[in-house]
Amino acid sequence: MEQFEVGDIVRVTGAVMTGNVGTVVHVDRKREQYLVRVTDVTQNYFAQDDLELFSSTGA
Repeated sequence: MEQFEVGDIVRVTGAVMTGNVGTVVHVDRKREQYLVRVTDVTQNYFAQDDLELFSSTGA
């Protein structure tokens, strides 16, 4: 469950909000989900399998 940390920039790859890039703002270890803030007013919880680290270089 420790793949991402608060402050990591991630891209959503799951069915909901696919392609959006946001920042991990909370790790819910009990539910095994990450709270990702996409904009100032948009955030959602995602499972680890629905996220990938974002790289602006494409690597």
